[in-house]
Amino acid sequence: MSREFNHAPNDSPRSGSSKRVTPLVWSVIVVAIVVVVIWFAVRL
Repeated sequence: MSREFNHAPNDSPRSGSSKRVTPLVWSVIVVAIVVVVIWFAVRL
């Protein structure tokens, strides 16, 4: 039971690639939101 909590949540071996993918995904989401906001501002 205790061995499940002796490391960080993202510290599993299978999450190695997701550590690099997640910031990219979030940056794409933020850019998409900004583009939509600018698009609505231009159309109004």
